[in-house]
Amino acid sequence: MLLIQFNKHMKSYIFLIIGWFAFLSASSTPITNSPTFDDEPLEDQSVCDLSNGTFQVGEKATYNVYYNWTAVWMNAGKATFEVKSNLLNGKQVYHVVSDGRTHRTFDWFYKVRDRYETYIDPATLKPLKFVRDVNEGGFTINHLYSFDHKKKEALILYHKRKGKIQVENKTVSITNCTQDLLSAVYAARCIDYSTMTKGDVFNVELFLDGAIYPVHARYLGKEVIKTEFGKFRCVKFAPLLLEGDVFKGGEAMTVWVTDDANRLPLYVESPLSVGYVKVYLTDFSGLRNPMDAKVK
Repeated sequence: MLLIQFNKHMKSYIFLIIGWFAFLSASSTPITNSPTFDDEPLEDQSVCDLSNGTFQVGEKATYNVYYNWTAVWMNAGKATFEVKSNLLNGKQVYHVVSDGRTHRTFDWFYKVRDRYETYIDPATLKPLKFVRDVNEGGFTINHLYSFDHKKKEALILYHKRKGKIQVENKTVSITNCTQDLLSAVYAARCIDYSTMTKGDVFNVELFLDGAIYPVHARYLGKEVIKTEFGKFRCVKFAPLLLEGDVFKGGEAMTVWVTDDANRLPLYVESPLSVGYVKVYLTDFSGLRNPMDAKVK
């Protein structure tokens, strides 16, 4: 019964937990201030005004998600992230597509087929358009946003649930550094971590479900980890988790990314309200830079 309940709560979290900012999906209420730690002030760094030397058109990464319940590890689902090229309003943009799904062995519990897309301005690494199309146990959610960063506005073209319009053609104010859920993953990869010391944080202003969520991720230093591809030098981060149905609050999630110019996420682990989850990179191709983080 608990396993079935978990899968009902899991929904698109099979996909979202792989992103560095999966923690946002745990809450449906926007916050106006990021939580801080009394003895550790937040550094003034943000995912904004970045340049891209990290990813390129043609990059693709695939991840498997494993869930632990009552000491049994289960291969729950997978997600793919792919960077494509596309035209948007006559302008060449990055078109990032991510598909998340449960494996067939999990489908009879709770079938998930989710797709997220973002269109990113190559010059600013800010999102221009965001698409969310999810089907979770037959329950569908569809979102379509467009962003005008000069006007600091986002247009919610529609929010749909089960095919019915909930919000349509609504304009919402955004900040100068607003990212959508998927564009934030790629923008964050372009941060220069070399200037950070253990305990520093970077801030993200994320547009989700029609509202801005100011959140952060904390730099935990460097570590060598072993994967099926070999040993890699990695940089560790702890994103802020908002307490909800799936995640416990705080900085319990840990994300490891390659300590090289690619900054490719390799491994994610996090406790859940029920159980524990681990996410592994299982395949990659089309990297922009050599995989220098691999220990020879």
